[in-house]
Amino acid sequence: MESIKELREVLQAKKVNPVGWRRPWGYKTFQRGPSIYITRILLNTRVTPTYVTIAGILIGLAGCFFLLSLEWYIKLLGLFLLYLNILSDKVDGEIARYKKIYDLQGLYWDEINHLVIPALAWLALAFGVVPLSQFLDIGLWFFGAGILGALALMTIRVTHSLAPQIYGKKYLKYKELYPQIQNSMTDIEPPKKSASFFRTLIRAVHELQDFFIVIAAAGFIVIIEQAFFRDSIFHPILANYILFMSALFILFAIENIIKKSFSLESDIERITQIGK
Repeated sequence: MESIKELREVLQAKKVNPVGWRRPWGYKTFQRGPSIYITRILLNTRVTPTYVTIAGILIGLAGCFFLLSLEWYIKLLGLFLLYLNILSDKVDGEIARYKKIYDLQGLYWDEINHLVIPALAWLALAFGVVPLSQFLDIGLWFFGAGILGALALMTIRVTHSLAPQIYGKKYLKYKELYPQIQNSMTDIEPPKKSASFFRTLIRAVHELQDFFIVIAAAGFIVIIEQAFFRDSIFHPILANYILFMSALFILFAIENIIKKSFSLESDIERITQIGK
C-alpha cells in the first residue's frame, strides 16, 4: 500500500490545485487533509465509492436531525456529523480514482447529496435557533429566512448542472435546431484577471457559500454563545447569522442565474468539445 504522501499525489493533486481557479479556504487542510487517512483505511476493504456516498448521506441526515436541538452540545454533534458528510464526499472520489470504479449510480447519489444535505442542514439550523414556545413570536422570521436560504442553496447547486442537463436532454436530441452554438468556440485564451484588493474581497465573500465554511462558522458561533450567552433561551448570534447568510445565499443564487444565462451556450459548446 502506498504511503499517505504518495496517495495524496495520485488522488488529490489535481483536486487540491485545479487549473484556472482556486479552492475555498480550508479545502486542502480540513477536507482533503483528513480524508486521505479514511481513504487509505477503506482501500483495504471491499467498500465501494457508492457505499461511501450513501453512508455519507445518512450521516448528513442524522446531522440535520441533531441541528434541530437547542442544546449546544447536540447541535455541535450535528455539525460534526455534517463535517463527516463533507469528508465522505472526498473519500468516495478518492476510492473511485484509486480502484478505477466509475459508477453512474454513484454519481447519481453524489448529486443527491450535494443537492439535499446542505439545504436541509441550513433549514434545520434555522428551525433550531428558538424554542417551540417562542416559534410563533420570533421563530417564524428565522425559519422563513432558513427556507429562502435553503432554496437559494439548492438553486446555486442546480445552476451548476444546468448546462450538462440541457446538453443531454435537448441539445443532443435536437442538434440541428441549435446551429448558432456549433463550432463557436475559439482557441483564444480568456484575458487574465488582474489581482486587486477588490477582486480578492469579492472572492473571499463568494467562499462563504462553501458548505464547509458554513458549518465551521456555525460551530464557532455555537461555542461563542455557550461562553457568553449561556443563559439565553435561544441562540441570538446564530439567529442573526442565519438572517445574514440567507440573504447572501439569495444574492449568490440570483448572480448564478444571471451569469449562467450568459454563459450557457459557451458551456454547452465546451461540453461538445470535450466529447470529441
